[in-house]
Amino acid sequence: MTSTELHHQPFALTPQPSPGMIVKAEGCELITDSGRRILDAAGGAVVNNIGHGRAEVADAVAAAMRDVNYVVPLWPTPNRSALAQHLVERWLPEGFGQVFFAGGGSEANDTAMRLARMYHLSRGDTERHRVIGRVPSYHGSTLATLAIGGHMDRRDGFDPMLAEHPKAPWDSADAVAAAIEAAGPDTVSAFIAEPVIGAAGPGLVAPLDYWADVTRICKSYGVLMISDEVMTGFGRTGTKWGFEHDHWEPDIIVAAKGLTGGYAPLSMVAAHDHVVAPLAVAGKGVMFFTYSGHDSACAASLAVLEILEAEGLMERAASQGERLRHSLIDAIGTSPNVRSIRGRGLLLGVELDGVTSSAVVGAALERDVWIYPGGSGPAGADGLLFAPPMIVTDDEIDRIVAVTAEAIAAVA
Repeated sequence: MTSTELHHQPFALTPQPSPGMIVKAEGCELITDSGRRILDAAGGAVVNNIGHGRAEVADAVAAAMRDVNYVVPLWPTPNRSALAQHLVERWLPEGFGQVFFAGGGSEANDTAMRLARMYHLSRGDTERHRVIGRVPSYHGSTLATLAIGGHMDRRDGFDPMLAEHPKAPWDSADAVAAAIEAAGPDTVSAFIAEPVIGAAGPGLVAPLDYWADVTRICKSYGVLMISDEVMTGFGRTGTKWGFEHDHWEPDIIVAAKGLTGGYAPLSMVAAHDHVVAPLAVAGKGVMFFTYSGHDSACAASLAVLEILEAEGLMERAASQGERLRHSLIDAIGTSPNVRSIRGRGLLLGVELDGVTSSAVVGAALERDVWIYPGGSGPAGADGLLFAPPMIVTDDEIDRIVAVTAEAIAAVA
C-alpha cells in the first residue's frame, strides 16, 4: 500500500480499483500523475454534468471566498440568496417557493424525511412518521436514509441500528398501497422514490401507469410524495427533473449532484408551498446543517446552472443519451452477458448476467474508461451505470461503447 492510498478512505476495506493519483481533470477526462487519461463515462459518481475544468466556475468560487467565508445558514449571503431565487424562478415547478440547502444527497434526503414529519406534526397528525421506500433503491448513507432505502449491500450489518420503515417493490403500485395498509395509514408520513433508479438498480424505470396509480394512492391516504432527484435532477435525464417524464407531481423535491456538477458540495430540498404553510402557522422548522448553503458552494452552483442553460446541456443530455443508448444496444444488446439496457437521457444502466459489475468496471478501467458499478445485492441486479458529462462528444460515446463491449468480453 502506497502512502497516498494509506490515508485515503481508510475505512474502505474493499475499495474499487484505482487508476492512481488524479491530478487534473478537463472535459470528459481525468488525468493521473503518470499521464494516463481516463474517460469519465460516469461523471465520477453521476455528479459532473458540465465537464471538468471549467475555469469560470473556479473563478466564481474564488471571488465568493474573497468576500465571505462562513456565515451561519440562517442569515442571507449574496450567492445563497441569489441561488435560491434562481432555482425558484428558473428550475423549480410552479408553487415551489422555498429551498433548503444542505451538503450532500444523504443530508438532503434526511432533511426531506424530517420536513415531511414536521408537516404532519404541524397539522396535528402526531403518529405519522414512517416513510415508504422501494426495493431496490438508494437514498443515502446516514442511518435514517439507509433505513428508508432498499440497497441491501449498503444496509448489511446495520439493520439493528435502523428504524423500521415499510418497503414495496419498485414497480408495483398495489404493493405501495399494501405497505401503507400494513403499517397503518395513520402512521405513514411520506413515500420516497427515484424517478430513474441509480446505484441500487442501474437505470430501472417504472411504467407510466405506476406513477399515476401511486399518486392516486398517496393522495387518498394523505401521504406526501418525495422525488429523490439526487442523480436525475438538473437535466441529467433530458428534462429539468426526472419526474417530468412520467407526469406526476411531488410534494418535495430533493436534488444534489447536478446542482454544482461536483465543483462544490451542495444539495437542496425544495417544498411545495402547501407543505411549508402548516409549519409557518405552527411556528415549527427544520434544523440546518453546519455547512448548509455555504456561499462559495452557492456561487459554484450559479456558475454551473448558467453554463447548463447557456449551452443547452439539458437538451444535449437527451440527444446524446439516445445516441449512447442505441450504440450500447447495437454493440452489446445481444450479448449473453447483458440482460437489459435501460434508463433515460444520460443516465443509463446495463444489467449484467454471468459477469460481475466489479470485474467489468476493472476491465474497463484497465482500458482507461471509468464506468460506475451498480446493484444492491439480493434486492437488485448487478450492472453498470453510465452518466458522462453532458458535453460528451460522439467520438467519446463511441469509445465508451467499444471499451464496454471489450471489457464484458474480456471478463466473460
